[in-house]
Order: sequence, then structure tokens, then C-alpha cells
Amino acid sequence: MKMYNLIFSKDWPNRLTRHFIFWLAVFLYHLIRISFLYTPENIGKMASSILFGALIWGVLTNMIISYTVVYYLVPKFFINKKYLLFAVGILGLLLVALGIGVFQTLINRHMMGAVGFTQQRPYMFMRGTAIRILGNPPLICGLLLSLKTSKNWHLKQLENETLIKEKANAELQLLKAQIHPHFLFNTLNNIYSFTLTKSPQAVGLVQKLSDMLNYMITDCEQPLVPLEKEIQLLKDYIGLEKVRYGKRLNMEVKIDGDSENKLITPLLLIPFVENSFKHGASTMLENPWIRLNISIEQNELLFNLSNSKPSLVVSSNGKNGIGLINVQKRLKLLYPNQHFLEINERADFYQVSLKLPLHKTEVQKEIDFQEGYYEEHILKNVSVN
Repeated sequence: MKMYNLIFSKDWPNRLTRHFIFWLAVFLYHLIRISFLYTPENIGKMASSILFGALIWGVLTNMIISYTVVYYLVPKFFINKKYLLFAVGILGLLLVALGIGVFQTLINRHMMGAVGFTQQRPYMFMRGTAIRILGNPPLICGLLLSLKTSKNWHLKQLENETLIKEKANAELQLLKAQIHPHFLFNTLNNIYSFTLTKSPQAVGLVQKLSDMLNYMITDCEQPLVPLEKEIQLLKDYIGLEKVRYGKRLNMEVKIDGDSENKLITPLLLIPFVENSFKHGASTMLENPWIRLNISIEQNELLFNLSNSKPSLVVSSNGKNGIGLINVQKRLKLLYPNQHFLEINERADFYQVSLKLPLHKTEVQKEIDFQEGYYEEHILKNVSVN
């Protein structure tokens, strides 16, 4: 984390530290490079000249040129597509570098003469001047610009990811808020029909609805809920609807597998069940049926739902309804490339198949860890024996 902050943090202590490290490396590079211009026996005589060149000409000059390009010419002209002004600025800096290079060569010759030093390899001065003018400034400036660009790109990616997550979370909250009134509207209509006839069953229905609302208001505020509670919501809802339809509805529910210590995103399954009643059973005058099969296999949920529908009516069965559209959006946001959803509509029935991964509770993670540990321990003992 400290290294990450040093590289990417925008606070001044870290910014100054990383710039200091960069220019320290530049200084050491020039110190070594300039030393190679002299024979080993004469390096001591020219120590002051070497340090002077590495610090003043190697660091200070390149610092001025690099910062002018990276923090002024690029953002003011290049990014704003003022390429001509940018080229003029670069040309001006090259002329400055040329003047500094020539001036440095003259200073070096003067310092060498003052200590009585005769250069054994005179061509090295011309080569060093060319490097100072055409090599070092573009190289160091390009390196600084590359580091800054890479850092900004990484921070922009993090910012984009944060915005995407915030947008997804806001959209999920909106979709969830839309599901609540959609679901409540249909359920309250069912209860209302019983209150009109003053049926004593209305009290039990209100209690079931109260339990469902308590779950939706409290537990569903969390991004993940126990799978057991989500399945219980389905059972309560089906119980409310079965009272309404009575024996007229042929309802089969089959739930297999262990739902303990598993988590799921709330309110993903209820819209499908709701649509099977609203757009299927409620539109059938004779022999309506619904088949619900939920299978829990390790960390995967298999949800299969089919229901009858009038064969002479072209029914969308909720394909264009708020509830189903919302749950399809939520699946794409929450389980991208991790879920499978298939919706088939035939002449007289409608079918939904859904497969999605389940999350583990901390208890289940600990159980899996212990089982893995003991299994590995047993296998080691068997192999040893």
C-alpha cells in the first residue's frame, strides 16, 4: 500500500518523493555517463567538473525542459490540438538545449585547462555535446511524460470503475424500488378480494403479507440475503395465491438441495413466480397449472418454472412487464457472464430456466476450509503409510 501511494497518490509528500527519486536517478545516470568521458586516472582531477555537469547540466537543464513540455506544452497546446504552437515550443526548447550544450562544452574545456588536464580522447567532447542536445532531453522528457501518462491512465481507469460501480448500484436500487410497488400491487389486490367477502382467511393473508414486507424492508436492504429466506418468500407468495385460486389451480413445487449457508441477491426469483400467476393462471378459465422446480447443487442454483397460458391468446406473459424487465437488468448487472437465463413461450405454456452462482456465508467458507484441510491431511497420511 505504501508503494502504491508513493506511485499513484496525489498528496504533496508522495508527489515530491517520487519526483525526487526520478531526478536522483537522472543525476546518477549523468554522473556515471560523464565519468566515462575521462580515463580512470584523470577522474579525480575532474571530480568537480563531473559533479557540476551531472547536477547543473544533467538534472537542472533537463528538469526545466521536461517540466516545460510535460506540464505546459502538452496540456496547453498538444491536448488542445494546437500542434503548430506545440511544435514551435519544442523547437524553442531544442535551441535552448543547443545553446546549453555548446556553453557546457566551453565551460568543460576551461575547467580542464585550469587543472592542466589534456584530454586523451578529444572526440568524446563532440559526442557528449550531441548526446546532451539530441539524446538526453528527449529521452528524459519522454520518460517523464510516459510515467505521468501511465499514472493518469491508471487513475482514470480506477475512476471509471468507481463510476460504473456507483451507476450499477444506483440502477440496482432503482430497479429494486420498482419491484416493491409492482409486487405489492398484485398481492394487495388478492387480499382485497377476500376482505370484500369478509372471509376469515384475510387475517392469515395479512400476516403472511406482513412477514413478506418485513423481509423486503429489512433483509433486502443488504446486497445478499440467505437463500433460505428468499425461498421462504416464494413459499409465502405461493401460499397467498393458492388460497385465492383454491382447487382450481394445479400447483406443484419441488425444492431439492441444501439451502443453508448460501447467499443470493434479494428479489431475483419472485418476479418470475409472480408473472406465472398474473399472466398465466389468472388468464386461464379451465385447468391452470404451474410447475416450479428449484435445485441447489453445491454453489449453483437451478430455477425452472413453467405455467399454462391461453392457447388462443398471444401473451407476452410478462416479457414486457416491469418486474421481468427489471430482473433481467439486475441479472446482467449482478452476474455478468455468470448466469444463464432462457425464456420460452409456446402456444399453450410458458417456461423460464435460470442458472446462477450462489455466494457462501462465512460459516460455509469455514466449513469448506476445514473439510479441505482434513481431506488433505488424510490423503497425506494414506500416501505416507
